[in-house]
Amino acid sequence: MTSAVLKELIHPEDWETTAQARMRLLRGGLRYDLEYRVVRPNGEVRHVHSRVDVTKDDSGRPRRLFGTVQDVTERKRAEEGLRESERRYREAQTELAHFNRVTTMGQLTASIAHEVSQPIAAAVTSADAGLRWLAAQPPDLEEVRDALDRVVRAGNRAGEVIGRIRALISKVPERKASLDINETILETIALTHSEMVRNRILLQTELGNGLPHIWGDKVRLQQVILNLIMNAIEAMSEISEGSRELLIRTGLDVPGGVTVAVRDSGPGLKPESLAHLFDPFYTTKPAGMGMGLSICRSITEAHGGRLWAIPNNPRGAIFQFTVRQDGAS
Repeated sequence: MTSAVLKELIHPEDWETTAQARMRLLRGGLRYDLEYRVVRPNGEVRHVHSRVDVTKDDSGRPRRLFGTVQDVTERKRAEEGLRESERRYREAQTELAHFNRVTTMGQLTASIAHEVSQPIAAAVTSADAGLRWLAAQPPDLEEVRDALDRVVRAGNRAGEVIGRIRALISKVPERKASLDINETILETIALTHSEMVRNRILLQTELGNGLPHIWGDKVRLQQVILNLIMNAIEAMSEISEGSRELLIRTGLDVPGGVTVAVRDSGPGLKPESLAHLFDPFYTTKPAGMGMGLSICRSITEAHGGRLWAIPNNPRGAIFQFTVRQDGAS
């Protein structure tokens, strides 16, 4: 088959690649094993897989080409369909995770408003004090300077809260980096402080010292922590007797990584619920969707870890998850 005939047959975007492979073969190169597209007379495009060898004469010059051409169009379509399905599945997971974060933040609306209003009120109070010191005769500039410093600190605190909220509700692609798990937890706790006060929750933290950094997406891991904290608060809000205690603990995990435990003193878990807690659409809440814990498990597994729950004796529940440390295989 001449080059002119081949050029009519092979798809224009693939012609250069196939022509170069053919020239290398004729110049004494190895066989070529190539996939490319061909265009049939009716305009239909087909994918083919071609394997071609060359026989040579006694002087080493090419004498004859021989090989096989296999139509792989259906296989290519199946592969593209699988890739498209995987892409849609990832998009659906991202949408569900985003919806879960927004829903959780909606539940925290009152708490967030309080967390933002506190530093704003402090800034206004400090600014008023600064104005009074300026109006004094003579003005006390040192007191004014201190008041302005307090305004700046309060403004920064409000900005940090807003920044954390924006990060949690934004729909952004996964972005993994080296993280300090204790810092990530403390930032999440800050968003729930007022909710804990409102529900009379006694918070304790036992954050391990010298823990290795982890490799993960900060927003998604904060989503896991936030879900577990909010679930614990909601569970304990139902009890009328005894203290409402929430303990968040971090430590080393074996063989490599860190473990995070969220322990509450709520009513606990029913034995029949333990096997289904992380199933999609399974919920023990009257108005629950049953997606929060399922999404949390998917996130931890995507970080090379796992999420599980055990009873907390004498009452309550412990939810724990592990995350692989930065650099661990």
